[in-house]
Amino acid sequence: MKKFDFAVLTGILIGVVAIGAAAASEGIKPGFLWQPTAMLVVFGGTAGAVIVRRDIRGLLRAGRGSLQLLFKETEDESLLQVSRLTWLAHTARREGIRVYERYAENSSDPLVARALMLAADRTATAEVRNSLDLILRHEDEEGTRNAETLEAAASYAPTFGIIGALLGLISVLRSLADPGALGTGIATAFIATLYGIGLANLILFPLASRLRERHQSHMRQREALLEALVALAANEVPSAIAMRFSSSTAIYADAIALRSR
Repeated sequence: MKKFDFAVLTGILIGVVAIGAAAASEGIKPGFLWQPTAMLVVFGGTAGAVIVRRDIRGLLRAGRGSLQLLFKETEDESLLQVSRLTWLAHTARREGIRVYERYAENSSDPLVARALMLAADRTATAEVRNSLDLILRHEDEEGTRNAETLEAAASYAPTFGIIGALLGLISVLRSLADPGALGTGIATAFIATLYGIGLANLILFPLASRLRERHQSHMRQREALLEALVALAANEVPSAIAMRFSSSTAIYADAIALRSR
């Protein structure tokens, strides 16, 4: 079950309001900060650069990953999975290991489905672990790429802000016959730089860091689930399956605590 997380939107709103209030205190009207041309250069140029780096699907994946940050898990899916696995281990002891095949066909989790199919075929434990490690490695690479995409976009945005400012200055220099408009024109040109720096440091870099942290937490849970699945494939008793998951989770938690000291 997921619950809406207001932290992301609240942080962005506070940043935007703070910048707007600072501009107002300097006598800058809020309407002056609204420059659609500058937005087109910064947002369009950044999106184009990201597409060149990762193609349109990579951009869309990063966007979906960012939207998921608006929600937080209220229940740990991995814990529910382990509960199902212990129940399944009990069932297999009564009905035989072929019950794993039926459950695998209905599982939407590729890690669980693969482990159960291997368990049903009585695959060696080492081979089960190697096969599941490959799946997790792929998941880790995909999750890391989303954070890397946002970090790349954050590095591109200020540059396109400078490009927008240069375009504005070119337009101003073409109007030297009207000296009275030079000040306003130059000020308008630098709005693009403001957009680029603001987009990178208020939105993209923080979202990338948050996405990376959530992915790392998710992968720790997935690795603990892998240990439970290996125990299941090794035909360990149901209590040992839950113990494997709990032990792995505790090890990861201790490692995080030591790293933060």
